Amino acid sequence: MGRDKRNEQRQVQFTKWIHAHRLLPAWKALSFPARDAYFHLRVRCFADTKNAKNNNGGIYRSLRNLAKDMGCSAKTAGAALADLQAKGWIVCTNPWKRGADGDGKTATFRLTMMSTESRPATREPELWKEGHDYPVTVYQGYRPKSRAARKANLKIQNPPPHSGTPPCPSRAQLKVVNS
Repeated sequence: MGRDKRNEQRQVQFTKWIHAHRLLPAWKALSFPARDAYFHLRVRCFADTKNAKNNNGGIYRSLRNLAKDMGCSAKTAGAALADLQAKGWIVCTNPWKRGADGDGKTATFRLTMMSTESRPATREPELWKEGHDYPVTVYQGYRPKSRAARKANLKIQNPPPHSGTPPCPSRAQLKVVNS
């Protein structure tokens, strides 16, 4: 079978949707934006390279560009990346660097369910258990609080202000007017 030169000149990137990965509890525990971000990062494994070389371990996407790709805010994209790290789907290989002087760098990631050129897949999501998240090294501040943390921070709210209509008077307060 010969080479297909039309396939080598394609401009559209595709990624596999592996059904066995979607049955894992770590996938079911992900938020919807995190699932979408995972596919965007997976496409980036081959999009930024020449000759379809796998660049897993050096995948980068800034929060602004990822948010634009996903159609959401940068805060939602950051929360999605934090959720992916907590469930073991991605690992940060180089943290981001703030660049006020023009030397800023975006974080780079490795997808744990795919092999890199130098090492096989580590498959952390298969070992993930409910309530035992992996450490989040990048974008921890974007991660939403857990349900228990939200309950601990709840404040008792005063009753809402009255709607503006006076309360219904009792019978003793009513005056009978004879005309």
